[in-house]
Amino acid sequence: MELLLPVTCAGCGAPGSVLCPRCGTAWRATPQRVSVDVDFPVWSLSPYNGPHRSVLIAMKERGRRDVVAHVGAVIRASISHLVARGEVEHDITLVPAPTRERSRRRRGGDPVERVCATTRLSTHPCLRIPSRTPDSVGLGAEERRRSMRVDLLRVPPSPVLLIDDVVTTGATLQASANSLRTAGVLVRGALTYCHA
Repeated sequence: MELLLPVTCAGCGAPGSVLCPRCGTAWRATPQRVSVDVDFPVWSLSPYNGPHRSVLIAMKERGRRDVVAHVGAVIRASISHLVARGEVEHDITLVPAPTRERSRRRRGGDPVERVCATTRLSTHPCLRIPSRTPDSVGLGAEERRRSMRVDLLRVPPSPVLLIDDVVTTGATLQASANSLRTAGVLVRGALTYCHA
């Protein structure tokens, strides 16, 4: 089977495994608090480079669903770490950050939602970026913040932890938190795979 459909590492392309030992070790880093212009804590596993960047792109742009379970296990372990440090509650609800509908269709679903589902933690995909929201490509941080809109489709159990693949300006996370808070949901923070 390996001859017909060779398996390569989603992090570095090495043959033989979905995630090689070196890339797997890189992904086991503990979550660190990062500085983002939002009014709640944001933790990240890595800067947007190396195996983290490669795995993220493999999941989002190359349809590598075989790595989703590995990332889900890392996210679950990271949340356990945050629980042990008293940063979030044991019964925290995961809310995947929203994605644009056209991106969801192109990718055959939302990779962040799939990762959250594999954690076996309470997960509520309840946010949506409306189609009328302008694309953020090429916009500065303040322009992104002003133009970003996020709709709340249903109210999840509180408290929640937002989960996203990469944070840049924090505009999507802040708009997501604002929508949740308007409905009375307590937002403890956000956990991302990478920060740029």
